[in-house]
Amino acid sequence: MKTFCGFLILLSLFSLVESSCNSEEEHVLVSKAFKSVSGFNASSWFQTNCSQAHITRIVLPSQNLSGTISWGYLRNMSNLQVLDLSGNSLQGLVPSWFWSTSSLLEINLSRNRFGGSIIIHSSQPTPQNTSFSISSVQTLNLSHNRFTNSIQLSAFQNIKILDLSNNNLRTLPSGLQNLSKLQHLDLSNCNLQSNVKPVSSLHSLRYLDLSNNTFTGNFPLDFPPFATIEFLNISYNNFTSSTSLTKFNSFGKSAFVHAGNNFTYDNSASKTTNSSENSAQATHKKKRKRKSKTLIVAASSVGLALVLILLSIWVLRIIIRRKQRAKRSKWAISMPVPHGMNVVTSRVEKSGPFAFETESGSTWVADLKEPSSAPVVMFEKPLMNLSFKDLIVATSHFGKDSLLAEGRCGPVYRAVLPGDLHVAIKVLEHARDVDPDDSVATFVDLSRLKHPNLLPLSGYCIAGKRAVLQTLFQNVFFFFNFRGSALIKWLSRVFNFLLSLSVLFHNMLPSVVSFYPFVLPLI
Repeated sequence: MKTFCGFLILLSLFSLVESSCNSEEEHVLVSKAFKSVSGFNASSWFQTNCSQAHITRIVLPSQNLSGTISWGYLRNMSNLQVLDLSGNSLQGLVPSWFWSTSSLLEINLSRNRFGGSIIIHSSQPTPQNTSFSISSVQTLNLSHNRFTNSIQLSAFQNIKILDLSNNNLRTLPSGLQNLSKLQHLDLSNCNLQSNVKPVSSLHSLRYLDLSNNTFTGNFPLDFPPFATIEFLNISYNNFTSSTSLTKFNSFGKSAFVHAGNNFTYDNSASKTTNSSENSAQATHKKKRKRKSKTLIVAASSVGLALVLILLSIWVLRIIIRRKQRAKRSKWAISMPVPHGMNVVTSRVEKSGPFAFETESGSTWVADLKEPSSAPVVMFEKPLMNLSFKDLIVATSHFGKDSLLAEGRCGPVYRAVLPGDLHVAIKVLEHARDVDPDDSVATFVDLSRLKHPNLLPLSGYCIAGKRAVLQTLFQNVFFFFNFRGSALIKWLSRVFNFLLSLSVLFHNMLPSVVSFYPFVLPLI
């Protein structure tokens, strides 16, 4: 049992050792270094960096940190390469040994309250000092701090980016001319009152900002070669220019604002430059105007096209609606008109003859002086007292709105007679000079024709030399106009044809067969 318990204890200790961070000692050093810094969350930072074998980066930008760092605990972190504490409120002096840390490659302490000196022991052995050290730092950003003039840069021989802007340096850092690998130098707003000559030996520079100081020296003789420089700003200084600035137009005029004395441009070149700039601006404005005009024309064309399309659709819908209304009104059955109604009968002319126009432009005439003198004979309702005047009223004066169709023998009208009797009236234009007695006898014979598939003749009206034949198609009315003595033969042929159709179409589907001079309904 004791052996088993000992085994469990060893196993738990082993698991604890395995679960601990790989760089526990370095984490302890970081924790002690930031012990006096408020805002530093050690637990969360350790969780994000626990998996590393060694701590190589301490990156805490803009973390609202304030206080003083205990730099001594960072001295033993031999693997630290990057230190970024920018954008905080840290303060205190940075010890001189820190700059010569052999592993550091990048230091960013910008926008804090650090101060003190930047000094590394001489990089060359002397009789008094046989030891020397060279900083491995390649990027050093100490801008917006409180560093003063005690700065020696001779040992920063590997540095490529140096930003000391917005510090109260007052004098140019010593050893600057030894930084042969330097590519980026920013000494703006440092209250420097030195000669710029040491900068001329920096042949690898690509970025140079010396603005807002009191530098003296000759431009461009005391400056490094401009062939490799991509950005230059020497404004607000006391330089003296020995050449025209026309050669340096690539840096822009803002690079030489109040840079010193004799900073002028060649007049002819400036005029040429101005003229070229003006011409370029004019060309650009013309292009913009052309583009804007093109866009306006295109937009107006599209808008006009949309308006035309909408108008076309609107007109087409109106036309379709009118056609549908005309079609519905054409085939709709009128409401019955009260017999003898003064409002309607007052429209009927008192004396004839009466002429009626059809849709085709043709006219037919009822040779009557008085429309009420031509009675309408109804076979099934002999007591109905109707006349040609009632037909005129029921068809709105045989108007186009009541016209159903127009055939070779005459037009067909729809009407509703008193008693809610729906009829269709057929006018026979070409039946003239018919003996009234013969026509009456023929109408009487046709009215006696009874068959399930034939509609009986309902009545007739002889209006002068015009005869009206009335038959029912769900109470439909036809109007015939006879001509010549051949009427009897024609009616006989029709009668025989109707008899044959009654046998032929017996018990078949309902349909309507139309033959001139009249319409034959079959049920």
